[in-house]
Parts: sequence; C-alpha cells; structure tokens
Amino acid sequence: MATATNQFSPDYSVSPGWVLEERLEVEGISHAEFARRCGRSPKLISEIISGKAPLEPATALQFEKVLGVDATIWLGIESEYRLHRDRETEARNAAVSAEWIKTFPVRDRT
Repeated sequence: MATATNQFSPDYSVSPGWVLEERLEVEGISHAEFARRCGRSPKLISEIISGKAPLEPATALQFEKVLGVDATIWLGIESEYRLHRDRETEARNAAVSAEWIKTFPVRDRT
C-alpha cells in the first residue's frame, strides 16, 4: 500500500456557520426563516453562524433536509473547525509554557 507523501494541511479553517451564512445568502433565506424551516431556534442558528455553538448531528440532519447538503459534510466542516481551534490553543499554551520554563534558574552543567 502506498503512503501519501504530500498531504494538504491548511493553516486555517472555516466554521460551519461561515459556510451556512454564505449558503443562506446564495439561497436568499434569512436566518429566522432558516431556523423555522429547520425547527431550531433563531438563537441557536445565530450561535452556530457566529461559531459560539457547535453543530450537533441532529441539527446537521436538519440542515441536510433544508439545504440539500449532506449532514456528513456539515459535521466534517464542524470537526475540522473545532480541531483546528484546539490545535491553535494547544500551540499558544505550549509557547507560554516554553517562555515560563525559561525563567527557571538553571546552572550550566558544562
């Protein structure tokens, strides 16, 4: 089995809310109307669009029914977005820890 040597690894991600907002704009559907069609609250839709609330599988299924975009695509976008955010947070925390460790008084053992 061949191993891929060149893998696409972007240094950014987009939230499913960003994709949703773009799609709603193209379709000419307001947030409130979309929420009504999905059977979800306008507040939840607003929080998903702003990236504050995660996109749950049941909501992804509703998005699929209303917009015709498969729920697995919505959940894939959500997963990549959350994973990217967590990686960025981990990298920031590691950088802070590395700076903190430099403040330790250590004798040179040479």
